[in-house]
Amino acid sequence: MKAKTHALGYYRRMLAVQDHALKRVDEHAKILLFARNQEIPIDSEPMAHWYYVISGAVRRSAIRSDGRRQILDLMLPGDFFVVVNRNDNLTVEAIAENTALASYPGQRVEQLAQHDTGFAREVRDVAFQALSRIQDQLLIIGGVTAVEKVGSFLLALASRSSDGAGQVVLPLTRYDIAEYLAVSVETVCRSFTSLQQRGAIRLAGKRTVRIVNRNVSRKKAITNSCGSSVAAIPD
Repeated sequence: MKAKTHALGYYRRMLAVQDHALKRVDEHAKILLFARNQEIPIDSEPMAHWYYVISGAVRRSAIRSDGRRQILDLMLPGDFFVVVNRNDNLTVEAIAENTALASYPGQRVEQLAQHDTGFAREVRDVAFQALSRIQDQLLIIGGVTAVEKVGSFLLALASRSSDGAGQVVLPLTRYDIAEYLAVSVETVCRSFTSLQQRGAIRLAGKRTVRIVNRNVSRKKAITNSCGSSVAAIPD
């Protein structure tokens, strides 16, 4: 209990120094901690609930007709997502250990947005960012080849979570990547090996990928220079 209280305080302080759209309602935020594969509980409130990812990663997914899971949205630190109500076909889960979220009551967000046009614009921008993530995913899944899909995914991930030196710590396993790209795990492994052999990425650690040739266009990076880093990524 003492350790959990300490952790909650740590993430509360982390939230306090982060600049984000719902900063004005931080005092109403509840800090929630999750382990990998733990489902985010859905409240029965009629108002949409807002969440901000402080650390870790979260997936929103659905089960396809063939029984496979499809990740519909991937949320990383700094991302917001909204849960309106429970849908038996959709789940929202943490996909990394020590995932910390700030949970904002939808009613409080709506009330402030109604009386503050500046805050309302910030809420609108958050919603647009969520739509942009989904649009980017559709473009990635629409890649012609599996290697192009995996290459595009890594470039998109680097743009969202790179450390500035071109290194990306993968928050998800190869199984998660397969579910995000709607391909098999074997296809993901082969694509990573192909990218490594061509020299566009480099495996810099157990789950750290370094993107090489960052200045090349997306198409070139995927089709011509893909290959400097990913052998099979461990779970």
